[in-house]
Amino acid sequence: MKPIYAKNIVVMIKYSHSTEWYILDKDYCYLDYFKLEEAYRRKGYEIVADDSLRFGIKTVNELTCCSFLDQIRQYKITTHELKNMLVNEADYDERLAYNPSLYIDFDNKILISHYAEPESFEDFVPDGWEGKYQDFESIIPQNQRYWTDVNGKSLITGA
Repeated sequence: MKPIYAKNIVVMIKYSHSTEWYILDKDYCYLDYFKLEEAYRRKGYEIVADDSLRFGIKTVNELTCCSFLDQIRQYKITTHELKNMLVNEADYDERLAYNPSLYIDFDNKILISHYAEPESFEDFVPDGWEGKYQDFESIIPQNQRYWTDVNGKSLITGA
């Protein structure tokens, strides 16, 4: 699977002091479906998030993460694979989909979003978690920055 802008996003997940990349459907990334449903209700919509599409897990947190990670392992991708896919992507708009969008840290209960579209993943984190919107590139180890060349130049934008 490859990232498709506004559909599948590139996510780094930290668990048990290890970090790995995934390409996930956006709907997997709203960690608390109860909060998502409540936000829709406040806007006048009656909605029930279909957690069957997320393996029956209504809230992804430190208690359910093992089951969640087990279910999404097929979407795991290495830094090397991501870089190869990116460098072979000729179309600029297609390359934009490779921007890392989320950092989910199960060890420290933090979700950081840097998703370019107006979807507030950071507003739908479980109780006891911190959600924020900010650039998280600085916390990604250099050897996992698939979007940069050896000189630190962006393979996405060319800058």
